Amino acid sequence: MAKQPPLAGRNDPRLQERYEQLLEAAAAEFATRGYHQTTVKDIVERAGVATGTFYLYFANKEQSCIALIERLYGRVLAEVVAARAGMATTLDKLAASIRAALGVFGAHRNLAHIALVRAPGAHPLFDELLARIHRELWDLVAEDIREAVEEGLLPDQPADIAARALIGALYEVVISWLQAEVPADLAEAVEPLVGFCLRGLGATWPGA
Repeated sequence: MAKQPPLAGRNDPRLQERYEQLLEAAAAEFATRGYHQTTVKDIVERAGVATGTFYLYFANKEQSCIALIERLYGRVLAEVVAARAGMATTLDKLAASIRAALGVFGAHRNLAHIALVRAPGAHPLFDELLARIHRELWDLVAEDIREAVEEGLLPDQPADIAARALIGALYEVVISWLQAEVPADLAEAVEPLVGFCLRGLGATWPGA
């Protein structure tokens, strides 16, 4: 796990600001150069801090990248939870989850580029972390699918496979946006993707 500002200084705005500077700089460097081509020197020069400051917060370059991946998916989970609140049906919750996830990826392009393009295969620690995150996402979606089947909103189907297909479709859309700018604006893909996923699950859905 990445270090945070020392416990005694967690409420010190200066320490938190420096930590955020380093994360922002690391995100920009990893997204632009790639993980292996980025050095700690690149990060601290972009952040405008001394090299020693980097090591107050991160044990090494790998830990700074892990912190970025965890930050992205922490935001995805928080936005998904907020978006699902008050939704009437399981399908409404699933649609809200897709919209929220795409919203986070769209708002944090550098983090998305790192997590979906740069980090996979770059280090065993990243692959292990991403595999765990992906399993958690598959399990959450599979639970929604099972509930929707029980409610009669979806036909009977293998929820684990369907969940992996749905998450895979979402990732492919985001990666296409990151690498080929198709669509030019990720927001353009939100409703088409919601309709595609729910139709693929067998739902009767407006616009699907």
